Amino acid sequence: MERLPSVDVCRGIAVIGMVAGDIPTVMNISNYYEFLFVPGFFLFIAGVSYELFVISRTERQKNSTVRNLETFWKAIILLAITQGIFFAGVLLFPSRFAMEFNSSLFLVISVGYLLSIVIPGKLVYHVPFIIVPFILVNYLNPVPTMFSFLFSDPFPLLPFVSYFFTGRAVMIVYEKMNDLPMKNRKIVIFSAVFVAIMALGFWLSEIPITGAARTEFPGFLLLAGLMTCILSVLSFCHARIKGFDFFLSPFERTGRIAFSAYYAFYALELLLFPYLNRIFIKNLDPDAQMTVYCLSIISILFLTAGIEKIWRKSGYLFGLEWALRSGSAFFTKFFVRVSDLKTRT
Repeated sequence: MERLPSVDVCRGIAVIGMVAGDIPTVMNISNYYEFLFVPGFFLFIAGVSYELFVISRTERQKNSTVRNLETFWKAIILLAITQGIFFAGVLLFPSRFAMEFNSSLFLVISVGYLLSIVIPGKLVYHVPFIIVPFILVNYLNPVPTMFSFLFSDPFPLLPFVSYFFTGRAVMIVYEKMNDLPMKNRKIVIFSAVFVAIMALGFWLSEIPITGAARTEFPGFLLLAGLMTCILSVLSFCHARIKGFDFFLSPFERTGRIAFSAYYAFYALELLLFPYLNRIFIKNLDPDAQMTVYCLSIISILFLTAGIEKIWRKSGYLFGLEWALRSGSAFFTKFFVRVSDLKTRT
């Protein structure tokens, strides 16, 4: 199946949002950022992307065993690379290394991959995996010590894995509607109405929308509805608004190399930003800081989009996406051949 530009756009928006939350200023931009939905959105799009992977493998008539084996190796490679970077960073930059964001988010994605191996690709089986994590969070209090890693901050596996499976569930709905180009306006209308009702409920109940709302079921429903609405609107408008692709192409290109882009940015943050922060950012007044902040985000977006255009010719060689794609394909073929040899003998 063809690549869906709207999914890449959403992934680009998510990774730029992650980058925006990490840019250092003395105005505590990251504290404001925690109220946003970016971490869950990143996981939601990861779930959408995985379901598209499943659909594409089904179209190629690959059996479920081969697909599950490829999924397994994707998860292992992603864990090995991201956790390897985490431990290397702790050793090299012990005083200023803080990889909780990406290491914990990529852990959730990896676990989502592994759980997807045993979960049938039907909506009825995904609903419990969306709801149960919130039940466990609310009723396992205090948390048993041996399971504490599942609930550790800043982005605990439970309940953040629900965002991943929500992304999968949304794509399963689109597939059941035979609308993988995602042009159906019904989901746009339904998600918009759902978000409006949830927002009205929060307003009438005077429930504050804070960072903690992301791990509470009402807040999750609001955010998941908003994520679905954004994805469906972008998909719906893609084929209907002339010039739509042109204005969103920087996000689309960034989304194609989202994992690599974020880790490249974090390397710059470790090596360069502490010095820039000390030299001039802390000496600027708040208005100047906001100007520098906004210009930095725009510059990173267009720089990443430009790099993607050049890098695409080599298939993103040595990038994280390339490692996941090539590594999982290599190990899958290797184990399939070994299995065939054992069968013949």
